[in-house]
Amino acid sequence: MRKIIYAIFGLAMLATTITFPPPVSAATLQADTLIKGTTESTVYYYATDGKRYAFPNQRVYESWFISFSDINVLTDAELAQIPLGGIVWYRPGIMLVKIQTDPKVYAVGHKGVLRWIKTEALARALYGEDWNQLIDDVPVSFFGSYFLGLPVSLISDYSPDDEIASSPSISHDKGLKLGHLKRGSDTDKCRAIPAVPAVKIGRKGPATPAISARDCARDKHDDDEDEDEDEDEDRNDLDIFSVNATTSTSTAAITWFTDEKSTGKVTYNTAHLAGATSTNQTVNNTSLTKFHNFLLEGLTPATTYYYQVESTDEDGNTAKSVEKTFTTKSATTTDTVAPVISNLTATPAIHSAVINWNTNEASNSVVVYADQSLTTATTSQTVTSSAMFSAHSLSLTGLNASTTYYYVAKSADSSGNLATSTEKTFTTLSQPVVDTTPPVFSNIQTSTATTTATVTWTTNEPATSYLKYSLDNLDTATTTWVLSASALITSHSLTALGLNASSTYYFMLQSVDGSGNTATSTQQTFVTTP
Repeated sequence: MRKIIYAIFGLAMLATTITFPPPVSAATLQADTLIKGTTESTVYYYATDGKRYAFPNQRVYESWFISFSDINVLTDAELAQIPLGGIVWYRPGIMLVKIQTDPKVYAVGHKGVLRWIKTEALARALYGEDWNQLIDDVPVSFFGSYFLGLPVSLISDYSPDDEIASSPSISHDKGLKLGHLKRGSDTDKCRAIPAVPAVKIGRKGPATPAISARDCARDKHDDDEDEDEDEDEDRNDLDIFSVNATTSTSTAAITWFTDEKSTGKVTYNTAHLAGATSTNQTVNNTSLTKFHNFLLEGLTPATTYYYQVESTDEDGNTAKSVEKTFTTKSATTTDTVAPVISNLTATPAIHSAVINWNTNEASNSVVVYADQSLTTATTSQTVTSSAMFSAHSLSLTGLNASTTYYYVAKSADSSGNLATSTEKTFTTLSQPVVDTTPPVFSNIQTSTATTTATVTWTTNEPATSYLKYSLDNLDTATTTWVLSASALITSHSLTALGLNASSTYYFMLQSVDGSGNTATSTQQTFVTTP
């Protein structure tokens, strides 16, 4: 596992319409608490290590919490005294992450580990048909505080629910020490941290609240199975979810999850199970696990099967799914239909552009572009990605500023069927104009008294103020005096004090604009009064 370049974000994430409670004292602050300053909008998680961890955006916050009502407001001075520990990562198992310039989609693991999900079929099997709705498309710099882990190549490589269970709180996800209880004590499974309200987390069910040491919570880790029977009574129910079937011509992979470890069984037939005249087929596994995976073999091509999954936990509680169906693929079916390209857009910058589009099936990504219509262009450039996804994003680099480019997007599915979009255009942004023109002086005036003189002038753009003066010609003077002001203004005024009465003074002016261009006046004189 390798660390990506580290970066800390300072993103404000909350809408100004949210009302927060009055400030509380940092002296009474407890761990596992949400906090913010009086005037700043960034929300932090106060962890068990005494540090605050920033939520970099609202989707990270919503992967842990759905309410802003439990945020404690500190004074800005109190907040500043709490050291910054870094950022909060997405809660494992809840969201998927994609970088804006790369089509890869990553699952989030414990302790900020990102794992590339290699195929759309895997993403669908792990997160359901609406998996693409869980993707947060983030900038490159956002990956700075995460780690890259091994890719997910098989459905058994990653379990969203096991990842959720591994991080019941942000302190757990950070790998921080929770409490001071000794290993092996009767209260080992209690988290000795102050109590805060539990809230529903994301779309995966209720959060595990932080609780006091006297209230034992059910241990979420696989190696802690010796639960205190008085504190962890079985709920007398078992939940089955995310039932899915993936078929070929003669096989079907049936997968599902349970909320606790249990056995697995699949019953299937070519007719409704309740009224089938032939004997229902069954496969089962007596091992206790939360993820269940069965391969049904010897099936008939192009045939609809009816099936039901069943699990039983160690306490004898049994759950069954509703009857579901799958259809095996035809042995003679050949895919000759090309993908359908939609939502094709370009987001240009000065020397680059990002092309995004969607297809109705997993396919690769190709963009062909040139600075003239592709129908007549003699040369063109091509950017490709072999990853098979339905959401596509490619970056074009090395472009010329203020230039119109013509492009088409192409996608080919796994059967080689190619779709090509109509030709579209985008125009790169202009280079910023560099200011090389110095300010222009006007209306130079002097107002003298016996021992003082005020010099005023105007410039045609904001610039600094500088006055150099002497009793001798400035070209040969050995003694000079200088007055200056750094503010960028257009109406300038500087006053010289302690002058000699009835004396002629030589002076010159200088003004420097915001781009560093300097204007210098000709030498002039003023005479003090008697």
